[in-house]
Amino acid sequence: MEIERAIERLASCSIIPFDDDAEEVCNLAIQALRKQIPTKPIVKSYSPALCPCCKTELSESVGDGYYKHLEGKKVCDCGQKLDWWGVYGD
Repeated sequence: MEIERAIERLASCSIIPFDDDAEEVCNLAIQALRKQIPTKPIVKSYSPALCPCCKTELSESVGDGYYKHLEGKKVCDCGQKLDWWGVYGD
C-alpha cells in the first residue's frame, strides 16, 4: 500500500474499531507516515535551511553571512525524510 493511500485510510479511521483512543492513534500514525514522504527543506537566501516539519536548522554558518547546507543529511532528527533535489531551482 502506498503511503498516501494509508494516510487517506487512517484519516477516515475506517480500518480500526472506534474507541476513545482511536482518533489519537490515527493522528499519530498519520504524522509518522507523513514524515516518510521526502520533503524539501525550507531554503532562503542568507538564512540556514530549515526542516519543513520541526524547523530545525539544517545548515552550518561559514561566518560571513552564508550557510553551508547539510545536503548529505537525508533524515532530520525529528524523523522527517528530506529531499534536497531541486531545492535551488535545479
